[in-house]
Amino acid sequence: MKLTPRERRLIDPPRETAVPPFPVRKFSVAEYHKLLEWEILRSGDPYELLRGWIVPKLRRSPRNAASTDRLQHRLRRLFPGDEWVTGIQRSITFRDSEPEPAGSLIRGPDAPYWKRHPRPRDTELVVEVSDDSLERDRGIKLEIYAAGRIPVYWIVNIPARRVEVYTRPRGGKTPGYRHQTTYAPGDAVPVVVGGKTLGTIPVGELLP
Repeated sequence: MKLTPRERRLIDPPRETAVPPFPVRKFSVAEYHKLLEWEILRSGDPYELLRGWIVPKLRRSPRNAASTDRLQHRLRRLFPGDEWVTGIQRSITFRDSEPEPAGSLIRGPDAPYWKRHPRPRDTELVVEVSDDSLERDRGIKLEIYAAGRIPVYWIVNIPARRVEVYTRPRGGKTPGYRHQTTYAPGDAVPVVVGGKTLGTIPVGELLP
Protein backbone atom coordinates (compact mmCIF):
# COMPACT_ATOMS: atom_id res chain seq x y z
CA MET A 1 0.00 0.00 0.00
CA LYS A 2 1.37 3.34 -1.00
CA LEU A 3 1.29 6.03 1.73
CA THR A 4 0.44 9.64 1.13
CA PRO A 5 3.06 12.26 2.18
CA ARG A 6 0.89 13.19 5.21
CA GLU A 7 0.63 9.54 6.32
CA ARG A 8 4.38 9.11 5.90
CA ARG A 9 5.03 12.16 8.13
CA LEU A 10 2.77 10.74 10.85
CA ILE A 11 4.64 7.45 11.12
CA ASP A 12 8.10 8.85 10.32
CA PRO A 13 8.23 12.43 11.69
CA PRO A 14 11.19 14.65 10.85
CA ARG A 15 14.04 14.75 13.34
CA GLU A 16 14.01 17.62 15.82
CA THR A 17 16.31 20.51 15.08
CA ALA A 18 19.23 21.18 17.44
CA VAL A 19 17.73 24.53 18.49
CA PRO A 20 13.95 24.84 19.01
CA PRO A 21 12.34 27.23 16.50
CA PHE A 22 10.36 28.89 19.31
CA PRO A 23 11.19 30.65 22.60
CA VAL A 24 12.38 28.47 25.47
CA ARG A 25 13.10 29.34 29.10
CA LYS A 26 16.17 28.92 31.23
CA PHE A 27 16.19 27.33 34.68
CA SER A 28 17.86 28.63 37.80
CA VAL A 29 20.03 26.32 39.88
CA ALA A 30 17.27 26.25 42.54
CA GLU A 31 14.66 25.24 39.93
CA TYR A 32 16.99 22.58 38.59
CA HIS A 33 17.35 21.16 42.11
CA LYS A 34 13.55 21.12 42.46
CA LEU A 35 13.25 19.10 39.24
CA LEU A 36 15.60 16.56 40.80
CA GLU A 37 13.88 16.69 44.19
CA TRP A 38 10.46 16.09 42.61
CA GLU A 39 11.99 13.35 40.41
CA ILE A 40 10.96 15.06 37.19
CA LEU A 41 14.64 14.57 36.50
CA ARG A 42 16.16 11.66 38.35
CA SER A 43 19.57 11.76 39.98
CA GLY A 44 21.93 10.04 37.57
CA ASP A 45 19.96 11.04 34.47
CA PRO A 46 22.26 12.07 31.60
CA TYR A 47 21.72 15.83 31.99
CA GLU A 48 23.58 18.78 33.47
CA LEU A 49 22.77 22.49 33.87
CA LEU A 50 24.94 24.79 31.73
CA ARG A 51 24.22 28.54 31.75
CA GLY A 52 20.61 27.87 32.71
CA TRP A 53 20.03 25.24 30.01
CA ILE A 54 19.34 21.62 30.91
CA VAL A 55 21.71 19.95 28.48
CA PRO A 56 21.87 16.23 27.66
CA LYS A 57 25.29 14.75 28.28
CA LEU A 58 27.00 13.22 25.31
CA ARG A 59 27.35 9.45 25.33
CA ARG A 60 30.48 8.16 27.06
CA SER A 61 32.48 5.93 24.76
CA PRO A 62 34.43 2.94 26.14
CA ARG A 63 37.62 5.00 25.71
CA ASN A 64 36.11 7.87 27.67
CA ALA A 65 35.03 5.56 30.49
CA ALA A 66 38.45 3.88 30.64
CA SER A 67 40.25 7.25 30.75
CA THR A 68 37.92 8.51 33.52
CA ASP A 69 38.62 5.37 35.56
CA ARG A 70 42.37 5.89 35.14
CA LEU A 71 42.03 9.52 36.21
CA GLN A 72 40.14 8.48 39.34
CA HIS A 73 42.82 5.96 40.29
CA ARG A 74 45.74 8.38 39.78
CA LEU A 75 44.13 11.27 41.67
CA ARG A 76 43.21 9.08 44.63
CA ARG A 77 46.74 7.69 44.70
CA LEU A 78 48.12 11.25 44.90
CA PHE A 79 45.56 12.46 47.48
CA PRO A 80 44.71 9.54 49.79
CA GLY A 81 43.90 11.57 52.94
CA ASP A 82 41.05 13.82 54.06
CA GLU A 83 42.60 17.16 53.12
CA TRP A 84 41.39 16.83 49.54
CA VAL A 85 38.35 15.06 48.08
CA THR A 86 38.76 13.54 44.63
CA GLY A 87 35.44 13.81 42.81
CA ILE A 88 34.52 11.69 39.81
CA GLN A 89 31.54 13.01 37.78
CA ARG A 90 30.56 15.01 40.85
CA SER A 91 28.32 18.07 40.49
CA ILE A 92 29.79 21.50 41.17
CA THR A 93 27.28 24.31 41.82
CA PHE A 94 27.94 27.64 40.06
CA ARG A 95 25.71 30.71 39.95
CA ASP A 96 23.79 29.55 36.87
CA SER A 97 25.26 26.12 36.15
CA GLU A 98 25.83 22.71 37.66
CA PRO A 99 28.24 20.76 35.47
CA GLU A 100 29.49 17.29 36.35
CA PRO A 101 33.15 17.16 35.29
CA ALA A 102 34.85 13.82 34.77
CA GLY A 103 37.19 14.60 37.68
CA SER A 104 37.76 17.28 40.29
CA LEU A 105 39.91 18.05 43.29
CA ILE A 106 37.90 19.57 46.14
CA ARG A 107 38.98 20.91 49.50
CA GLY A 108 38.30 18.48 52.31
CA PRO A 109 37.13 17.21 54.61
CA ASP A 110 34.00 15.93 52.90
CA ALA A 111 31.49 16.58 55.73
CA PRO A 112 29.99 19.78 54.18
CA TYR A 113 29.26 17.95 50.94
CA TRP A 114 26.75 15.62 52.55
CA LYS A 115 24.34 18.60 52.50
CA ARG A 116 25.40 20.47 49.37
CA HIS A 117 27.49 20.11 46.25
CA PRO A 118 30.95 21.67 46.13
CA ARG A 119 31.13 25.25 44.86
CA PRO A 120 33.83 26.92 42.77
CA ARG A 121 35.58 28.29 45.87
CA ASP A 122 35.89 24.70 47.16
CA THR A 123 37.44 23.46 43.92
CA GLU A 124 41.09 23.60 42.89
CA LEU A 125 41.07 21.45 39.74
CA VAL A 126 38.50 20.21 37.24
CA VAL A 127 39.11 17.66 34.49
CA GLU A 128 37.02 16.84 31.44
CA VAL A 129 37.70 13.70 29.40
CA SER A 130 36.88 14.59 25.81
CA ASP A 131 36.16 12.72 22.64
CA ASP A 132 32.78 13.69 21.15
CA SER A 133 32.45 16.44 23.80
CA LEU A 134 35.60 18.34 22.84
CA GLU A 135 33.81 21.36 21.36
CA ARG A 136 31.61 21.73 24.45
CA ASP A 137 34.55 21.24 26.84
CA ARG A 138 36.65 23.88 25.07
CA GLY A 139 33.67 26.21 24.77
CA ILE A 140 30.86 26.70 27.26
CA LYS A 141 32.41 24.52 29.98
CA LEU A 142 35.77 26.29 29.79
CA GLU A 143 33.93 29.62 30.12
CA ILE A 144 31.93 28.39 33.13
CA TYR A 145 35.02 27.13 34.94
CA ALA A 146 36.96 30.31 34.17
CA ALA A 147 34.10 32.56 35.29
CA GLY A 148 33.99 30.59 38.55
CA ARG A 149 37.76 31.17 38.93
CA ILE A 150 38.60 27.47 39.02
CA PRO A 151 42.42 27.75 39.15
CA VAL A 152 43.30 24.77 36.93
CA TYR A 153 41.31 23.07 34.16
CA TRP A 154 42.46 19.96 32.30
CA ILE A 155 41.06 18.52 29.10
CA VAL A 156 42.12 14.93 28.42
CA ASN A 157 41.87 15.13 24.63
CA ILE A 158 41.47 11.50 23.56
CA PRO A 159 41.41 12.00 19.73
CA ALA A 160 44.59 14.12 19.78
CA ARG A 161 46.20 11.97 22.53
CA ARG A 162 47.24 14.86 24.71
CA VAL A 163 46.27 16.73 27.87
CA GLU A 164 45.48 20.44 27.63
CA VAL A 165 46.06 22.37 30.87
CA TYR A 166 44.46 25.80 31.32
CA THR A 167 45.51 28.15 34.13
CA ARG A 168 45.15 31.80 35.24
CA PRO A 169 41.36 32.19 34.89
CA ARG A 170 39.73 35.51 34.11
CA GLY A 171 36.07 36.40 34.61
CA GLY A 172 34.07 39.30 33.21
CA LYS A 173 32.12 39.41 29.98
CA THR A 174 34.52 37.10 28.11
CA PRO A 175 35.69 34.52 30.66
CA GLY A 176 38.58 32.28 29.76
CA TYR A 177 42.05 31.19 30.78
CA ARG A 178 45.11 33.28 30.10
CA HIS A 179 47.54 30.40 29.80
CA GLN A 180 47.43 26.97 28.11
CA THR A 181 50.05 24.22 28.11
CA THR A 182 49.78 21.00 26.11
CA TYR A 183 51.29 17.71 27.28
CA ALA A 184 51.88 14.74 24.95
CA PRO A 185 52.58 11.05 25.62
CA GLY A 186 55.99 10.86 27.25
CA ASP A 187 55.26 14.02 29.27
CA ALA A 188 54.01 14.15 32.84
CA VAL A 189 51.27 16.62 33.80
CA PRO A 190 52.03 18.52 37.03
CA VAL A 191 49.22 18.48 39.58
CA VAL A 192 49.35 22.03 40.92
CA VAL A 193 47.43 22.95 44.07
CA GLY A 194 47.65 26.43 45.53
CA GLY A 195 50.53 27.24 43.22
CA LYS A 196 52.55 24.21 44.38
CA THR A 197 53.23 21.05 42.39
CA LEU A 198 52.15 18.15 44.60
CA GLY A 199 52.77 15.38 42.09
CA THR A 200 52.61 14.45 38.42
CA ILE A 201 50.56 12.12 36.26
CA PRO A 202 52.09 10.71 33.05
CA VAL A 203 49.94 11.53 30.02
CA GLY A 204 50.18 7.91 28.87
CA GLU A 205 48.48 6.75 32.07
CA LEU A 206 45.38 8.84 31.25
CA LEU A 207 44.97 7.70 27.65
CA PRO A 208 43.37 4.35 26.76
